[in-house]
Amino acid sequence: MNAKLKIIITMVTFGTLGPFIKNIGLVSSEIALYRAVIALIILTIFILFNKKFSQVSTVKNNLWKLFFSGGAMGFNWILLFEAYNYTSIALATLCYYFAPVVVVIMSTLFFREKLTLKQIICFIGSTIGLILIIGVSSGGKSDMTGIL
Repeated sequence: MNAKLKIIITMVTFGTLGPFIKNIGLVSSEIALYRAVIALIILTIFILFNKKFSQVSTVKNNLWKLFFSGGAMGFNWILLFEAYNYTSIALATLCYYFAPVVVVIMSTLFFREKLTLKQIICFIGSTIGLILIIGVSSGGKSDMTGIL
């Protein structure tokens, strides 16, 4: 399968996530748990069929990092799925995609990284754009809860 088709499948899968989450009668934490379990099963099958056992030893060396990042990803999913319940799918997804901008700013605080002029301009532009969209789209307290 070529790379373009893989990207299309991935984007269609992620793009249809919102309507499914809104219409499933489960709480966000359960959906995130089931999503992780399904991913574990699929990845295990993939490793078994592709005989990638040699890479399992590198997992053992980084196990605590994997648990931490897996927990962070699960928490991230729970927050995204809760946002779908409080605001529109479009607004929740837009705010979700703003996360890398927040990471760039946090890296200056926690890792003392220097921002380039281009990064500063991009941060200001994306922040203003998000504020304008939120201001136009948000209809009340429920929307603000989803945005936060």
